[in-house]
Amino acid sequence: MRKLSAAVSLVLLGVLAVAVAEASLVALIVLFSAVLKLNLTIELGLHYLHLSLPAAPYRPEVAVYNAGSIASVLFTAAGGAVAATWKFRRWRAPR
Repeated sequence: MRKLSAAVSLVLLGVLAVAVAEASLVALIVLFSAVLKLNLTIELGLHYLHLSLPAAPYRPEVAVYNAGSIASVLFTAAGGAVAATWKFRRWRAPR
């Protein structure tokens, strides 16, 4: 039962870490698009989130499509898994 509980905790911690990292990435994208005065479009499934500033006829645009969102999640998860594996490579559970 301890191993199952530890495994579930590890999975939940990983999901939480990826969620926090992705939220931070989205916040940075929104912040920098506002600072640099870019139109931002994020595609999420069948829906689009479009942020644009008024009174700008030819403003540069940044678009993040579904493939970019999926690649970002996978890259963040893989980076976190590698970092956690490296940090705790010598850790052993108490017996």
